[in-house]
This record gives sequence, structure tokens and C-alpha cells, in this order.
Amino acid sequence: MKEFRKLFLIIFISLVVFICCDIGFFYFIEKKDFKVVLSATEYKNSEIHFPNYFIKLKPIEVTYQESVNDFRPVMNPKSKMDSILILGCSYAYGYVFNNEQTISYILSKYSKRPIYNRAINGWGIQHALYQLENKNLLTDIKTKPKYIFYVLMPNCDHFKRLFYTCFPSIANDNYYLSYKKRENKLIVRKPLLNLYYNFAIFRHIQNKLIDKYVDYNLYKKPNKNYYNYIILHFKKINEFIKARWGVDGKYPQLVILNFEENQPQYWASELEKDGIKIIDIADTINIYGLDDLKLGLFEPENSPHPNGKLWKLLIPKLKEMYPDL
Repeated sequence: MKEFRKLFLIIFISLVVFICCDIGFFYFIEKKDFKVVLSATEYKNSEIHFPNYFIKLKPIEVTYQESVNDFRPVMNPKSKMDSILILGCSYAYGYVFNNEQTISYILSKYSKRPIYNRAINGWGIQHALYQLENKNLLTDIKTKPKYIFYVLMPNCDHFKRLFYTCFPSIANDNYYLSYKKRENKLIVRKPLLNLYYNFAIFRHIQNKLIDKYVDYNLYKKPNKNYYNYIILHFKKINEFIKARWGVDGKYPQLVILNFEENQPQYWASELEKDGIKIIDIADTINIYGLDDLKLGLFEPENSPHPNGKLWKLLIPKLKEMYPDL
């Protein structure tokens, strides 16, 4: 009995010490890092609170429905023409900018089509796939899309997000959507233990390891299997687009608006074979190093995102490429 009590006491003290260390890590490292990448307004409005180690992660279906209220307004809503659908993350959403600086608003000045912006801060390629493969989503799109634009972040950031299960890693009670590959299929990955995701140290270490793993397989030693996993996501997106809106062999054109440093030499040609168009933004507007703050195309300084100036340069070029835009 004494041995059991001793063992119990050791385990209890160890757990208390670990939780204290985790709380300290949360407040003095993770929370501080999180503040650096946000604007003052966004940080002030963020719900960052004392870690709850027994919180139950919200299902993916719930987190998606919570995001619906955050979508940008539909542009040209009264138009009866085939629509334009925009997918992506904070780059496509417009981060903390007002609506007039978003790609969807500026595009509406060059197009009479209804424009649906279905991007949300922090999302990735997998969220585009999730919306398209679930028939009960995107049901408010009244006319089938003519064009579907996916805005791909630079520096392979969206490729990294395919592997995250906790992102952003701070004070998050949402399970970050990701897929696992089974033969030629992508299946939604489910969390094994909710408790694991509630420890800041575990989340931080996991995401740092993912970053290193992805960087190694993208840059240091390009991994064909890894790129095939990326390619499969986009091919599945295109597959669901065709199945959902294809009529008599005609279907919406999927266009990837590609920012810099995404290693297109390893994936672009395979997607083009599938009928997906890839437009290099820097090449199109003939300006490189787009996120150089001196150019004035990205802001704010602490978390640079493309602003309205960049979209005003790009969209007229898109109109030239696609006159029926």
C-alpha cells in the first residue's frame, strides 16, 4: 500500500509540475509569439484565455458552420450570370483589411458575375476540398461557377498546413482539418486523444517538427511521394468541381493563383495535365519579391498579407487572359 501511495504521489507531483511548465510555456513563449504575427486590433479581439486541459475539441462540421458568418459578402449578388468562386486562406479572405481591399471586391469591378469568397483566415487547400466534397456546403451559390480561383500562399505554407492538426496552436479548441491518404483516396483524419491537443508544449513541438519535415521534403531533398500528396488534393478538388457542376462535358475552370517560392517545377505540370490552370502572380504583373514591404503590396509589417494594391495590379491582367471574366 505504501508503494502504491508513493507511486501515486510521484505521478501526481509530476503531472502538476508538467502542467505548471505547460502554462508557463503558453504565457511566456507561445502567447508572445502569437502576438508578434497579429495586428494590434486582431490580437485585442482574439479569444486567448487560460488553457483548459479538459476541453472537448469541436468537430470539423461545427467549426465550419461557425466560419460561415465570417465569409466576405457576395459581390454582384443580383447577377444571373454564372458565378466566380474564390477559395483559400487569409490571402484570399483579406486578413484584417476592409472589404474594399479584398480580391473579391476588386474583381467585382471587372466582372458582372456574382462572386463568392469562401476563404477564411488560417484555412488551406484541405478546406477547399472539404467544402467541395460535402454537397450540403456551398449550397447558397445560386448559379454554377464559371471560374474557381484558389489563392496559394508563398513559401509552401499551404503545403505545411496539410499536415497540421492544431493550427493556430494557441488556445484553440478547434481540431484543424487534415486528410490522410489511402491508396488514391483522401480521408478526413480524426483526432485520437482530445487531451493531447490541449497541451501547448505538445502542439508547439508537433508543428515545429512538421515545419522541419516539410522544409526537408520540399527544399533540401524533394520527395516525390510528398508532392504526389499535394497533387492529389488539387486533383480531388477538380474532380469534385466536375462532379458537382459539370454539364455536357463542360465544367468550371479551376485556376491556381500562385505566389512565389512554391516549387511549381514539382507539381504544376501534373495539375495542368488535369486541366487546372496555374497563374504565377509575380510573372503576370512582372514584379518579384512581392512581400518586400518597400513595394507597398503587402501589409501590415508584423504579418504581411497582399493588400488591395496588389489585386488592382493582378486582376486587370486576369481580365486580359479571360475576357469573359
